[in-house]
Amino acid sequence: MMRTRHMRIHPAYRARLQACELDTVERVLGRVDGQVAAWSRTTDTLYVACPDGGPGFYVKRHYFPNWTKRLRGTFRGTFFGAHRGEAEYQALCTLRGVGVPAVRAVAYGSERSAHFLTTCFLITEEVPGAENLTTLAQSAMDGDQPLDRRQRRETISTLARELATMHGLGVSHGNLFWRNLLFRSGPDGTPELFLLDVHPLTRWQRLRAGQRWWLRELAQTAVSALPFTSRTERMRFFKSYLQVRRVPKELRNDVREIERIAAGWQSHENRRIHMNRLFRNWAQQLGAERANKSAAGAVP
Repeated sequence: MMRTRHMRIHPAYRARLQACELDTVERVLGRVDGQVAAWSRTTDTLYVACPDGGPGFYVKRHYFPNWTKRLRGTFRGTFFGAHRGEAEYQALCTLRGVGVPAVRAVAYGSERSAHFLTTCFLITEEVPGAENLTTLAQSAMDGDQPLDRRQRRETISTLARELATMHGLGVSHGNLFWRNLLFRSGPDGTPELFLLDVHPLTRWQRLRAGQRWWLRELAQTAVSALPFTSRTERMRFFKSYLQVRRVPKELRNDVREIERIAAGWQSHENRRIHMNRLFRNWAQQLGAERANKSAAGAVP
């Protein structure tokens, strides 16, 4: 069957992606070296360091290995519409365009067989020094990177403020689990937030949810927080989000609705948190092995 390939690269990043050998569909799909940041049966995310020492890139690849999955994708609009890599590229650009902090999307592409989507991908630029919030919470829990009370409060406040701003603009993220929230310490020591893995609510989902569509996104944040925070901290987040000292009586049902929705995701999210720990441990082991090799090579 006829195979076609397509790739779009942001002009400002063409030279850097070429230096990283990520400038063609064949190179992106054939890439095997690098650090695995996430993996599932049909998706993987690979971190590729940049040889010039600048920020590296994350390559997220989606696979449709059989005709069942390709046909299913067709019914979801991939035959004529945007594939997942392109859709997320546009969503990230939309967030950044309205001033919401998000990772920078630099390229996307796809491979098709008889126009049926077989593989697609998205490339985003690394945010140096940033880690996802689940990793930060696990590091704090294990004592590797403790957070004092002030740091915890500042992180809660930053997250609440940025999400309130985004929702106030009428923009949805659709996937606000902690693994999709990157944090790092800014120049003045205050936390900085960057969003990734965006899947905005569709028009139908927004209509079905009504004016309280944002409750679903807060529930995603809440379910990720359950293993690492107290109920007092979660209420502090909600009050910061609303910018009130006390939750008004008419909004207390919203708190219960958030908790109800979050409870339905808890089992699945616990598995994702467990996988995050595995990838974190693997990354630490890999870093230690590389450091040992470098030290051994430096010995005269």
